[in-house]
Amino acid sequence: MGRISLLSIAATAMCLCMFSVASTHAFVSPPVGVVTSHCSRHPCMLLQQPQRPQRPQRLQRQHRPLAAVTEEQLLAQVDKAEEAWAKALESRKEANALSDRAEEGAEAAAEIAMEAEAAMREGSISLEKIAKADQATNSNLDAGSVLSRAMQAAEEADRLELIAEEALAKSEEMLEQHLVDFPDSSLA
Repeated sequence: MGRISLLSIAATAMCLCMFSVASTHAFVSPPVGVVTSHCSRHPCMLLQQPQRPQRPQRLQRQHRPLAAVTEEQLLAQVDKAEEAWAKALESRKEANALSDRAEEGAEAAAEIAMEAEAAMREGSISLEKIAKADQATNSNLDAGSVLSRAMQAAEEADRLELIAEEALAKSEEMLEQHLVDFPDSSLA
């Protein structure tokens, strides 16, 4: 049939369907080309794949920065986060205002379009009726333009909010480090 190989603890068997067969003890795996049924889904062929060595415990710990976080650095980061949130809020207000304007413009354009359509159905076509249809078209274009600007402003607000979130997270991280570096700080 074939040779049986013994895998050590530092190895994992990986089947072709990517089902990992790990063991804390040495186990016997079938030779290459032998189909086994390690899972209930289907028979699989096992392949040997070495495990990554574990990192030493001292390297897994979070590294401490080389310089202590001072109160001035922390307050500067908090100010930066507050400025980022203020910019994000202004951008969000602008996006909301543009969205409201686009909605009002779309409603007005719909009314003008209905009036123009009703006028076109009555009698013959005149310059006045064509001007009304042209006005409806222009109103729709204007509303679409404002809506496009509102969408761009909303995307910008989302981007600024993400920057503000990152600045806030960094200031919280710096606060934690500051309290480790200076346990008697007035910010505690």
